[in-house]
Amino acid sequence: MDVETASEFSEQSSIQTPLYTCLTCKVAFRTSDIQREHYRQDWHRYNLKRKVAGLQPISHDLFKEKIAEQNKTSASEKQTGWNCIPCKKSFNTENAYKNHIVSKKHLETSSKFEKRNEERIKANLQKKQSVPRINWKKKLAEAQTEEEVNKVIDDKIKQSRRLEETECLFCDFKGETLEEKMEHMTIEHTFFIPDIEYLVDLKGFMNYLAEKIAIGNTCIYCKKAFNTLEATRKHILDKGHQKIKYEEGPDLEISDFYDFSSTYDDNVNPDEELDPNYNVLTITSEGTELILPSGAHIGHREYKRYYDQNLRYNYEPESVAINRLTQKYKALGYYNIGSSGMTIEQERLAKMKAAREELREYQRRKETLGIKNNNLQRHFRKQII
Repeated sequence: MDVETASEFSEQSSIQTPLYTCLTCKVAFRTSDIQREHYRQDWHRYNLKRKVAGLQPISHDLFKEKIAEQNKTSASEKQTGWNCIPCKKSFNTENAYKNHIVSKKHLETSSKFEKRNEERIKANLQKKQSVPRINWKKKLAEAQTEEEVNKVIDDKIKQSRRLEETECLFCDFKGETLEEKMEHMTIEHTFFIPDIEYLVDLKGFMNYLAEKIAIGNTCIYCKKAFNTLEATRKHILDKGHQKIKYEEGPDLEISDFYDFSSTYDDNVNPDEELDPNYNVLTITSEGTELILPSGAHIGHREYKRYYDQNLRYNYEPESVAINRLTQKYKALGYYNIGSSGMTIEQERLAKMKAAREELREYQRRKETLGIKNNNLQRHFRKQII
């Protein structure tokens, strides 16, 4: 470019024709075309910004040095880490990443990851080619008799897609084991099982939630109903309802999956009123057992060999999974210290225990009042005028 500085221009202005200048960059040009080309360059724009900021312009050579230095810095900072998505690992150096991707463990995990992606794509294609959407709410509203209602419900159950044991409740992820699925739901969807240390049937509990979402098309938190599994999942993810409503203790629907007997108070209140029918005994319909008022069963001596077996359900495999989930919840802060000095879990357990005791007291008073009211007899009295 035919460029002259302002000093050169002042020295030669007496003997040459006037040059075309740029006052911002303090340079001069011999032709107007070169001047217009200069106005479109980054150097001129950079000096304009410096002028607005109250700074002096820089020369073209210094501007090129700054550009070269900036390109060198951006190239060195272009990639500072390498991630392996199938293995969920990150590496600080390129050599460590290259050594990892040729390892046997990575190749096995990568093949499983690709297989799951292919199955997920096939499942999505099958969904698009499946039966057309049916408005089950409208069908139930149009049903006139109980038989029609039952038929609509049966058709809904038959056409609903079941979620497999290792399939995520909220997305299309499918793990190899139930534990992998639970870890995915915890990390990706922040899903926690409340009071998991008192849960006795993890598999049954997750199957119940899967049926509620896939077959019932119902949100597990707000219990809002939808027509399809996709609509239910979309609502859950959009509203952040990847959780179980548990603020006031376990719901009756899920109470069968828990065992809180270890938290019950075994002390008996001596001032508690006794039931008037306390001494009444009940015999089972088979006539082989006697039921005491306390709820205990007394069996016949002929069945002694069966009572002595003391068979118990084996929860050992699920207990291992529950313990691992408990440790995962602790690592993610589920048991952090709260404002009262106790852990968040301890605060919630204390509130639940107080609520249970209050409920027991209310039920006891209600039962006592009902017994007293049943003993009251009304007699006809002649009105005295």
